[in-house]
Amino acid sequence: MEARARIHPMLAPVIILGNFVRKLCLQHDLIRNFVVRDLKARYVGSFMGFFWSVIHPVVLLASYSFVFMVIFKVGAPADACTDNFPLFLFCSILPWLLFQDTLQRSSTVIIDNANLITKTLFPTEILPLTVLLAGLVNHLIGFAILLGIIFFVLGKVSIFILFIPVYLALLVLFTLGLSWFISSLNVFIRDISQVLAVILTFWFWFTPIFYTGNRIPEKYSFIVRWNPLAHVVAGYRDCLLCMRMPDFQALGLLAVACFAVFVAGGLFFRHIKRVFVDVL
Repeated sequence: MEARARIHPMLAPVIILGNFVRKLCLQHDLIRNFVVRDLKARYVGSFMGFFWSVIHPVVLLASYSFVFMVIFKVGAPADACTDNFPLFLFCSILPWLLFQDTLQRSSTVIIDNANLITKTLFPTEILPLTVLLAGLVNHLIGFAILLGIIFFVLGKVSIFILFIPVYLALLVLFTLGLSWFISSLNVFIRDISQVLAVILTFWFWFTPIFYTGNRIPEKYSFIVRWNPLAHVVAGYRDCLLCMRMPDFQALGLLAVACFAVFVAGGLFFRHIKRVFVDVL
């Protein structure tokens, strides 16, 4: 009891979150089973199976490329490090698709599994995590295709690709923190999933996916400065297309923001999950 009393109040959230993450690690077998179940539910039984994970982003990429290149006669920006617009777009949109798909599916994941939560002693915190991990599988498939295209078009892959796992890890932390927050809040306010769709629409166009951050007027530069997805997208392009060292100052700020969202989302979920059974 005395040892507990000596814990600094500032360290209490860190200790609580540490225990929370430790419990997640102890559930690794259950998490793996749910990820496999999620992937099977999405693809097994369909004629082309996992190939759909390739078709969807390719169709999206082809449609955007047609509209911008053929209809609007727009090519890759001058500072895009490539004049190949589909390659520029593919590299930019890949991390966004992981983020968007995870948030959208996580928003209703607790409600969709209400039977498990109300009838068994179930670790609800793993549900948004399994959605994220299943989306990560698709992301890695898309990333492998992107690497093949880069090697074919540019003829080489830069050593700075080693920074991509750092950006991906930060994106995972940020996405999981938001997923915990949104999925738990949607249990009490069922409109959250609809509001999220609207927010993601604006967020998509305010993220420099079709353009570079330098194209934004100075008075609107905060759109990029305070947008974690903008830094992740820029990081992907810097490492894969521009083949240059990432901006370490921006990377450091991104790490702080992503970790803060991860901690806040985890603490919020841990606190509010106690009343899920009563509401569901």
